[in-house]
Amino acid sequence: MNVRELALDAYTIIMDAGGYSNLVLNQMIEENDIIKEDRGLLTEIVYGAISNKMTIEYRLAPFIQTRVKKWQRNLLILSIYQLDYLDKIPSYAVINEAVKIAKEIGGRQSANQINGILRNYLRSEKRDPKTIQNTTRRISLQYSLPKWIVKQLISHHGEETTEEIAKSLLERPKMYLRTNKKKIDREALIETLINEDVRAVESPVHKDAIHVQGGGLTKTNAYKDGLFGIQDASSMCVNYALQPDTNDSILDACSAPGGKGFHALESMQGGHVDFCDVHEHKLILIKQEAKRLGHKNLSISCKDAATGDYGTLYDKIIVDAPCSGLGVIRRKPEIKYNIREEDIESFVGLQLSILNNAVKYLKPGGILVYSTCTLHQMENENVAFTFKKTNDDIEFDTFHIEPFGFEGTNRQILPHEFGTDGFYIARFIKRT
Repeated sequence: MNVRELALDAYTIIMDAGGYSNLVLNQMIEENDIIKEDRGLLTEIVYGAISNKMTIEYRLAPFIQTRVKKWQRNLLILSIYQLDYLDKIPSYAVINEAVKIAKEIGGRQSANQINGILRNYLRSEKRDPKTIQNTTRRISLQYSLPKWIVKQLISHHGEETTEEIAKSLLERPKMYLRTNKKKIDREALIETLINEDVRAVESPVHKDAIHVQGGGLTKTNAYKDGLFGIQDASSMCVNYALQPDTNDSILDACSAPGGKGFHALESMQGGHVDFCDVHEHKLILIKQEAKRLGHKNLSISCKDAATGDYGTLYDKIIVDAPCSGLGVIRRKPEIKYNIREEDIESFVGLQLSILNNAVKYLKPGGILVYSTCTLHQMENENVAFTFKKTNDDIEFDTFHIEPFGFEGTNRQILPHEFGTDGFYIARFIKRT
């Protein structure tokens, strides 16, 4: 199979069969003998086509005069992404490859149909979503963001900020590393990475964060020696709210993949973190990561955070709750098509159930930090304020995020602000 055939297979699995983009692509790369350059092209075509799907379909629609099958539509979307967004690939090469694939799958008639549509598209003037008068519809189609998400963002942030958010969600996600301070400081880690041909610089978002570029991180000696974890910088900001202290007992209630709990261990002397998650297979990954990082003051157990009995009281609790994930659309672009507006209510119910269960295991005077990787107000501010309102012994508590100049009780980090994932953090204290 060549790159474009693999791209069609991957796109179809992700968009039509509910596959996760990162897992599908990783599996395809592992199972096929793909050279480094083609790996990059495969990833670019699939992620790019998914990210810009609505814009491409808007431009494509006038050129489809007859019924097309699902695989044909997918092939057209992938082809138009290459024609409109990838300057280095000649148009004739894109069309020839699409026609060849169409012939292999559907025969000469399908090949002629795909050829006709693409050649007509190439020589004709295209619709431009920028000209749409209705702001919600324009932002939706210009940035391939479902209308219900755009409406929600506008209601909370206004049109200008919503457009900045939508635009940023089409950008390539940045890669951040968390310095394992038990083994090395940030300056020394950067030097180590540079010596291993990794482009690495300090991130202004968190004092432990490093922004890196390039692949092959897991093959470096720095990775094998457990000198860093892979974690987005906005996620690391939970540590500003948690403020781990000497000998703290900490519960990470929805811990997978474990970054926040490991960050806590790396930020305090002594202390202990209990890692809990409802998924057994994810706990295996946490155990492997703990071993790689060299952390020992921890326990790992399978519990449902909404109902689990933890059997003890903690100084501090992290609730990084399951959510719609709208803040990580850059990394998982299929999310924006898979999550429906009606799903939000279910997430809110689960988030409140987890918080209401977790707070029972918080010591008086203890700190609970609630976080999500979504942009939806109902899952963020509304959940935080509802939790506080329905628990008389809980109050909001102030924390600082120094690089932001932020001081307050809760903070929505928007993806366009610092080039990180979208993230929400709220801090609570239990009355004594």
